[in-house]
Amino acid sequence: MIDDAYFDRFTTQKYRVRNPVQRLLIRRFVTRLHGLFERAEPVQSVLEVGVGEGFLSGFLSEKYPDKRFTGVDLRAEDLAALREKFPRIATAERNIYALGELPGPFDLVICAEVLEHVDEPERGLEQLLAQRPKQLILTVPHEPWFMLSNLARGKNLRRLGNDVEHVNHFTVRSFARLLRTRCVVEEVTTSYPWILARARPR
Repeated sequence: MIDDAYFDRFTTQKYRVRNPVQRLLIRRFVTRLHGLFERAEPVQSVLEVGVGEGFLSGFLSEKYPDKRFTGVDLRAEDLAALREKFPRIATAERNIYALGELPGPFDLVICAEVLEHVDEPERGLEQLLAQRPKQLILTVPHEPWFMLSNLARGKNLRRLGNDVEHVNHFTVRSFARLLRTRCVVEEVTTSYPWILARARPR
């Protein structure tokens, strides 16, 4: 689904690594997320919070040129790189806790690999829901498998495989429990070493 030329368009380290196993895992993750996206249809407008350089939204926007995409991130340099590669994606420099007024409404909010980084994931989820989406797709690392994968490749050994930026550690059960506090969870699935969920506001 995603060829090496697509990976090579990005400067983020995890996409630049040419390890075939790592790329296989990312490809499988995107395939699984794409399936959730299709099951969220009908979708005409998409907001991705934590968009980075646009790996996910860029892929989806090229696959679905009829849909409107907006990306939010904290890093201005990542947003600048996104606009250069995907000028059709609107961008805004925002914190998940202060999304404010965005050019919505949005049929779908995507938040991939963000909630493990924030001190108050419940508050972050509230901000996503404040955008009044019809559905959400959310992903987080699947623990303890994510940390064990880091250990297996010699990463973060002194931290037992934990990334320094990760302050929350989710299992399938704990992630679903978080989402169910404010959402109806339509489906939860895994793509090693990640958890993916599709949900809708209550």
